[in-house]
Amino acid sequence: MRFLATALCLLLIGASGPPVAVDTASGDWSRLQLLNQNGYDHLDTKVMARLYQIAKQRQCNLSGYDRSSLHFDMSFAAQFSPDGTLRRIVIPKLDCPEAESIIGGALLNMIEAGDYRPTGKSIHDGWYRGDLAFGFE
Repeated sequence: MRFLATALCLLLIGASGPPVAVDTASGDWSRLQLLNQNGYDHLDTKVMARLYQIAKQRQCNLSGYDRSSLHFDMSFAAQFSPDGTLRRIVIPKLDCPEAESIIGGALLNMIEAGDYRPTGKSIHDGWYRGDLAFGFE
């Protein structure tokens, strides 16, 4: 029985794969191949609400905020392995660690759930560009 438990633990550890890095950087990703966006099914409204609160409370200056709403629009870069495994996400530096963490986590969930996918018939090892945009009032 102990052997079975050990084998199961190793299988679960191996199934999760290496962790995905989520970083911030300044850059121009406009020349990267565009990710297909299949919807916003996995963008949690709590994410949008928290970003609105951060902007409203003036914790950070988020682009697209006015007194009554947040019209958020940001491009990001994502790196995939040849087998289609997500390896890294890079978002613009916002000088707001909490917002960067929230956005990075949301994008990780969305990409892993299939809201964004590399274009083409086969996935190439490399970088792709995506856009995250939403309105919250």
